[in-house]
Amino acid sequence: MTTRAPSEDERSCVGPLPMAFFASALINFAVGSTLGLWMASKTSSWAVLASLHAEINPWGWLTMAIFGMTYAVLSISAELRLHPRVAGWVHLAIAELGIVLLVAGLAANRLILTRLGAVVQTASPVLFLTNILLAVRAKRQGRVQPPVIPEHLRYLGRREDCRRSDRVARRGTDLSGLLLVASAIWACWGIWSDGESSPGATVLLDDGWLIGTVVSVSLHFYPRLISGERMPAWPFSLFQAIWFPATVALSLGTAYHINMLAGVGRDALGTCLVWVAVVFEIALVRRSRGACGHGIGAVASSPATRLAWSLGYGFAGIAGGWMVVGRESDALPVLHALFLGWMTTLVYGTSYAVMPVLFDIRIRSAKISIAQLSISAIGVVLMMGGFADLDAPVGRALLAAGGGLAWLAFAWYFVRIGWGGIHILRRASTRAV
Repeated sequence: MTTRAPSEDERSCVGPLPMAFFASALINFAVGSTLGLWMASKTSSWAVLASLHAEINPWGWLTMAIFGMTYAVLSISAELRLHPRVAGWVHLAIAELGIVLLVAGLAANRLILTRLGAVVQTASPVLFLTNILLAVRAKRQGRVQPPVIPEHLRYLGRREDCRRSDRVARRGTDLSGLLLVASAIWACWGIWSDGESSPGATVLLDDGWLIGTVVSVSLHFYPRLISGERMPAWPFSLFQAIWFPATVALSLGTAYHINMLAGVGRDALGTCLVWVAVVFEIALVRRSRGACGHGIGAVASSPATRLAWSLGYGFAGIAGGWMVVGRESDALPVLHALFLGWMTTLVYGTSYAVMPVLFDIRIRSAKISIAQLSISAIGVVLMMGGFADLDAPVGRALLAAGGGLAWLAFAWYFVRIGWGGIHILRRASTRAV
């Protein structure tokens, strides 16, 4: 992707808050992936580290990244500004504090810290939804001046030909947000009453909030980052019609040990994942090779982003297929196919496309990006193979090798994005002087 570097005034339509959320997410994932690398090489450490790893990656990495991405997209696509602006920073502090308290409580085996962290973490999605509603209200009442969207960012905003698909995407994020709030409240209740989160709350987080949001964000970004052509809305309306009740059924069945209900929910959810994976893979094959956007703001589709979409939805389809044939949704191969193979790969690919235009972080070589994505995908495949037979030496070797490659791919990505952030700070300090 090539475009002129935006000025500081033009970048102000997004502001520093989304980047702060993403920076926090990167730091969290640096910790979570390092724990994962240690667990992959030392399976005896699972009893101690598994709960920490399971807290940091969904909440600290993916959820924090989604929060930041949502704030950035809403400022461009809906022309929203947070009101008051400090509300976004309060949300960032509360979200990170909840993760830190929960991880500290779990690591030190201190129930009071864990309970306090659960309460703070419950406040995070409530603040998130409240901030969005307040921004919408402030815009309608004319309390804030809407941001001026510069030409080079308009391809990420509203498009008349995408109105129907964007409406479906917004509905998906709304439903996912409700499941996030329900998951946080349920988990908090379980920690206060029983000392640990309910497995039903985990299902709402993993299969409700994360899956629903990633599919919805993909629907919004696909015509803007991958192809100049819109996606049809009806396949995603069908996905939502099945995914939402399937997630609720799986959650209740898992929590209350109703095997038939959990099985129906799992099979339906797996079918949804296969369905949406097929839809995206077909669209990628048939995609337009023209520019994304129109006029001066049009940009070329990034080959690294296209590869990320293809790899990511390939893993989503594999995870869904495993569910359909009877694998539990919380089985380790399924979880890693979803979180590391699908969601993290999409975060990599999307950030390679939008970071240069949103924050002027320069990612110079598409070939290096493709190599990083490929190493990550190979690592995920090896890890899934290792999980299939952990009792055998070969299985443990595959898991260790896969974990090492996945960690190396993230470290590579972290350094590239971080180096761009250092350049931003240098430019800011030079202007200040």
